[in-house]
Amino acid sequence: MRVVAAIVLAVALFAAATATAQVQNITFEDGWRAYERGDFSTALKTWEALADKGDARAQFNIGVMYDEGRGVNESTETAISWWKKAADNGHKHAMHNLGLAYLFGRGTTVDYTKAVDYFSRAGEAGLAKSQYSLGKMYLSGFGVARNVGEGFKWIEKAANSGVYQAQYNLGKMYRDGEGVRRDEQAAAKWFLAAAEQGYARAQNHIGVRLSRGEGAPKDEVEALKWLILAAGQGNELAQQNRRELAAKLTAEQRAEAESRARAFK
Repeated sequence: MRVVAAIVLAVALFAAATATAQVQNITFEDGWRAYERGDFSTALKTWEALADKGDARAQFNIGVMYDEGRGVNESTETAISWWKKAADNGHKHAMHNLGLAYLFGRGTTVDYTKAVDYFSRAGEAGLAKSQYSLGKMYLSGFGVARNVGEGFKWIEKAANSGVYQAQYNLGKMYRDGEGVRRDEQAAAKWFLAAAEQGYARAQNHIGVRLSRGEGAPKDEVEALKWLILAAGQGNELAQQNRRELAAKLTAEQRAEAESRARAFK
């Protein structure tokens, strides 16, 4: 009996050791592969095991699962609790999501001060979308004293990182001299950068500027190209500007503008 008991105990210890080893060997990617194939239960268990050890990526993704109701009951409140853990472990996307939650009151009460704090932390960590959000809050005075210069600084950072909304807003700031010296060339440059990313408002703005030669050499065919693209996205100002400019051009010029618009990627 003692021998049997010893064998049973040895088997149990081996099984426990094997289970521990399996837990120690799981990776974030194991959870991601399960998530991608729709096995949310396995993904959750995998990430929970890692999250308990302080893995910020796992904590963030568990928050996303609760926010979207993937394999769990949807709960923004629970998502926020996980994002706070991830943010405390330096996860900048978790910080950004918390900033949005406090900005719009999703799963929590509106708190502009906390929104600014989380956007600031993520922005300092280099997250461009947080830099843009922070810049807009400084420009509007949400959660902070309105500071156009500080708003410009953060929006410029985001624009340089390729955020098209920031590029468009930077173009407007240079156009209007808001937080910076008025500069038509810089305005056109940033409107063009956002336009090239497909942003209809920026496409309308650069179209108008090219048609007038404001901040860039006058080029009515190229201007019409941008207005055609913006109008095709439903921008009403661009539709009107397109009609007015097209009426001034020859059939050959209109055809060339249409050709350029079709070739745009």
